[in-house]
Amino acid sequence: MEHMKRILSPRILAAALFVSLFTGPLVPASASAQTIEDLQRQIDALQAQLDAMSERHDADEAARTEQVKAEAAPMESAEQQQVQIKWGPAPTFTSPDGLFQMKLRGRLLVDAGRVRVDDGRERIGATEFRAARLGIEGKAWRTIGYKFEVDFAGNDVSVKDAYISWKGPVGIKVGQFKLGTSLEEATSSRFTTFTERASFTDAFGFGRQIGIGVDKSGDNWSAQAAIFRGTISSSDQDEGVTLAGRVTYGPKIGNIQAHVGGSVRYRNAGRDQSSFRYSQRPHNHLAAKYLDTGSLARRDTFWGIEAAAVRGPLSFQAEYGWLDVNLTSSGIDGPVFTGGYASLSWFITGESRSYKAGKGAFDRVKVARPVFEGGPGAWQVAVRYDRIDLSEGVIRGGEQDSYILGVNWYLNNNTRLMANYSHSEIVDSFQGILSARNGDAQVDAFGVRAQIDW
Repeated sequence: MEHMKRILSPRILAAALFVSLFTGPLVPASASAQTIEDLQRQIDALQAQLDAMSERHDADEAARTEQVKAEAAPMESAEQQQVQIKWGPAPTFTSPDGLFQMKLRGRLLVDAGRVRVDDGRERIGATEFRAARLGIEGKAWRTIGYKFEVDFAGNDVSVKDAYISWKGPVGIKVGQFKLGTSLEEATSSRFTTFTERASFTDAFGFGRQIGIGVDKSGDNWSAQAAIFRGTISSSDQDEGVTLAGRVTYGPKIGNIQAHVGGSVRYRNAGRDQSSFRYSQRPHNHLAAKYLDTGSLARRDTFWGIEAAAVRGPLSFQAEYGWLDVNLTSSGIDGPVFTGGYASLSWFITGESRSYKAGKGAFDRVKVARPVFEGGPGAWQVAVRYDRIDLSEGVIRGGEQDSYILGVNWYLNNNTRLMANYSHSEIVDSFQGILSARNGDAQVDAFGVRAQIDW
């Protein structure tokens, strides 16, 4: 605009001079003077307009410059920030604004064991990857969560957790997941005290299914409910239905962390599904399933109670459950199978089992002096009595009592070595592989595990 003023002002003055030169002789002096005065007034008016236009132009340019700076500032700020990466030990990626997060998950459980049946009539010595999992979990827009995990153990690929969740006044979960229908099942295998969970949790078919669940929790309680149909690997057109629910209460009483809870599950097999079958092995995954009822039920209902207490390095944990079975055969009353356990554990090095009341489950042990920092790690010893009864009436699936001793060495929070010895006494198993041996067997098993998770 200043450039325009510099160009126009001389031209206006030149025009005025031209007019005055050529019109001067033709008009009287008074008229000429008047004409020059008129031209001057016009020049002044035009100059004022040019000055006003210049000021408006400068103001508009300044406003546009400030707007561009304001719009560019968040972009420049975001560019200056970087994605946050946290190692602990799993890498966790968080967006600069905190809206998105992704964590790489995984675990390796490597087992070796020896199993001896009836003083050497059968011997098993083998190794296996009990779990070899990789996956991701995270959040999107803060309140939407997701998890996807695949297990490669057993030279096979199977999808474990695969779900979407929403954290609101009531939590919602959709996909394939496991509703922990007991304290043992709700506690991850990364944090259980023994290499194997209680016998009844496996025999009664507590596993992952596809469904929708809701949950709510407070400072010292939790409640969950879900409805399921089938699994990822299912190809049945009628997948039946499973209903499950669990409530827990975990108050702190002085220096004691207490836990009580109860759960229920109802299953109804679909029209094209096989009948439910109940079987179980001794306390070692490499052993055979010496208890077996065969396929016999289309519907069943489980009821379970649970209790635990932690005081410093000492811990107590127990559960008991009933499974009411509806037989496919008519005219025969359905049996009620039972199972349960009681266990004690002690951290010699003074650590304590970690408990999350909002989940109603045990969590990761915090090692006070990790091995890789020059300490002894955490040492834990534990004992358990475990019982399961799959015999009632005409159904002779067998009874099994197991006595288990365990020693765990936690090198740090994410790495541990485990050793378990178990002695199992089996009787009345006439519908499985022990039917030719009068249904009885004595099984001794020793197993070790090396474990890491992230």
